[in-house]
Amino acid sequence: MEKRPKSFGFRLFRFLLIAYAGLCIFSCTMADRMIFMPQRPAYAPTAPNLVTIEDEAGERLKAFYFPPASGKPTVLYSHGNAEDIGTSIDLYQQWRRDGWGVLAYDYPGYGHSTGSPSESSTELAIAAAWNFLTLNESIPEKDIIVIGRSIGSGPSVWLAQHHHPRALILISPFTSTFAVRSPAQYILPGNRFPNLKRLRKIDTPLLIIHGEQDTLIPATHGRTLHQASPATTKRFVGIPDTGHNDLGLIDIIAPIRSFIKELPEP
Repeated sequence: MEKRPKSFGFRLFRFLLIAYAGLCIFSCTMADRMIFMPQRPAYAPTAPNLVTIEDEAGERLKAFYFPPASGKPTVLYSHGNAEDIGTSIDLYQQWRRDGWGVLAYDYPGYGHSTGSPSESSTELAIAAAWNFLTLNESIPEKDIIVIGRSIGSGPSVWLAQHHHPRALILISPFTSTFAVRSPAQYILPGNRFPNLKRLRKIDTPLLIIHGEQDTLIPATHGRTLHQASPATTKRFVGIPDTGHNDLGLIDIIAPIRSFIKELPEP
């Protein structure tokens, strides 16, 4: 009996199924390489106030640490993507002028830190940074302000799920990595940093700062996160005529200083 040829519809379905399977494999295995963009170190390995923190995977993470003045909070800072801890020295200096402590750490594979960057490795890194402050430096949770910029919003939101800092501050954050450029979050596995899903379970006081003309991560991401937060104290600050990489010191420092000042004493 002669076999009937497969219909065009069947052949198309099979092709689409194979293509989708290929995309799923690519998404799961290559997403981290596409997301993270470490650059050449912007600081010397012997820079002052540089400390080494070891995470649970044994990676040696470089961090700048400036202790707080008596009675002042400490910032745990997670930097943006195509930068490292040496890029934001001016920002740390502003916080230091207020007497605030600062711990700014590099992700694995960034700056002079060992390892490779990924969602899980950055979460291990911020957990190690948190332990450095709370265990090594005996700083209470209530005195720590967690600040994450751009890609740094991912580990910062993750950390706030597991601990209770004084405040969570996100600068130019995203709802998830896949949501930044396409609807891939709805059809492909391997989405990284589901900030929106996680933030719905976090009642820590929240401040979001976002450039209104941000074309890399549109301000709609920040507004969506702000609306989803169950925190009783939360604020969204949109900076007019400002893009993703145009936020100046005053755009960041002033809203943060005001927000922290208005929080009730812990």
